[in-house]
Amino acid sequence: MKSIKKMLIAFLLLCIMAFSVAGCGNKEVIVATINGESISEQLYRINLWSTQRGLEATQENYWNFENIEGKSPEEYAKAKTLKAITYCIVVQQKAEELNIKKLTKEEKARIKEAAKAEMKAKEAFAKEYGITKKDYEEYYTFAIQNEKVASLLAQNYEPNASEVAAKIDEMKMNGESLEQADIIHILIKTKNELGEEIPKDKKEEAYQKAQEVLEKALAGEDMNVLASQYSEDPSVSENLGNYSFTRGDELGEEIDQVVFEKAKINAVYPEVVETDMGYEVIKVLNREDKSKEHAIELIKSDYAKRELEEATNFAEVQTTEAYDAIRVGPMVTPENESIDKNNR
Repeated sequence: MKSIKKMLIAFLLLCIMAFSVAGCGNKEVIVATINGESISEQLYRINLWSTQRGLEATQENYWNFENIEGKSPEEYAKAKTLKAITYCIVVQQKAEELNIKKLTKEEKARIKEAAKAEMKAKEAFAKEYGITKKDYEEYYTFAIQNEKVASLLAQNYEPNASEVAAKIDEMKMNGESLEQADIIHILIKTKNELGEEIPKDKKEEAYQKAQEVLEKALAGEDMNVLASQYSEDPSVSENLGNYSFTRGDELGEEIDQVVFEKAKINAVYPEVVETDMGYEVIKVLNREDKSKEHAIELIKSDYAKRELEEATNFAEVQTTEAYDAIRVGPMVTPENESIDKNNR
């Protein structure tokens, strides 16, 4: 009996020891605290994978650089990852402040589906670093919250008139005009199939033909019918001269000026327009400028981004020895789905 009791006691001790060892093995390793929030190595590794893949994709010889903003490639990748996670924590805390942290059933379903797909796609990577589906769910929760927070911050900001005017000017300088128009045009070409100017006498004939077409259009003849009869635009058989475009769409400055600055809506422009391709007869059907609306959207979006980035810059970040111990190197598989085990 005593021997049986001793065996039971020994067995129980063995179980306790095994449980203790297993518990230690599963203990979460903290690599940093950000505004009081603990960041696990698993969450950091997920973000590091994303950062590393982005850096290597955009810069083929990334790991050959000696200095990137005063850091080695390894230090830069780690710092960039930490900044990204800091941004996520700031977003999470802002979501709580704005009372939009709670997720809907649809959002939870999206997160679970995305996490499940990542675990399947990066099975070796997840196994290597002890990453669980729950870790990926936390990762994708940040993405959902970022959408909601940025949207609400943008929605609550109202730009003033000078901001809008400056943004519109910036858009125009960058060729981002949103002035749009619908026209009917009839082209009488002044270039041959090789793109060469036709002889002077033929060009004069083309001009006279364009003038005749213009007179017919001004007299009230149907522009679509005239286009099918006279236009030398290769696409006329498909669109009967109808064309929708945005200012700056390579039609030439001459057409842009007529359509967006001179012509009246729903009227034939009373002059033949000379362009690089030939003579044009034009009727503007519709014209609208969405630049202001788009400028306001951009300003609102910039405001939200700026607010979150500023909060990220002022966040309290502390790293641990576990963070210092993390090593980063080139991804070793063609699919970039795992990190070299020697880089732990």
